[in-house]
Amino acid sequence: GEMITEEALPTYQTMLNTLDGVRDETGASPTSWAVWTRAWTAEENRHGDLLNKYLYLSGRVDMRQIEKTIRYLIGSGMDPRTENSPYLGFIYTSFQERATFISHGNTARHAKEHGDMKLAQICGIIAADEKRHETAYTKI
Repeated sequence: GEMITEEALPTYQTMLNTLDGVRDETGASPTSWAVWTRAWTAEENRHGDLLNKYLYLSGRVDMRQIEKTIRYLIGSGMDPRTENSPYLGFIYTSFQERATFISHGNTARHAKEHGDMKLAQICGIIAADEKRHETAYTKI
């Protein structure tokens, strides 16, 4: 589930680009918010890619069904009801980053308990990134 959430990144970047004062209208805007959003997106993209490759190489999951689920999730879109308000948007992202920090941290712990040290390491690193994101968003 965590990998699927991370892979829906286009949806999250689209949501951030609806917020007043945050939009990246050209896709290469030099504004601080646009630069932040693209940097955040690049880092989040690594999370999804890494988890996707790990699961693929592990052979433990049906990747065809996972890809189908990701396609449905992205295709469905998302409306967190932020009404284009950057304040509501950053409240939402603060909670979302906290949730992913907790989720990845729990997975790291469970993986370690079950002897999968590589997955524990991967999820631990991702959890640390999510904690940094949460800290940044809550300071806004």
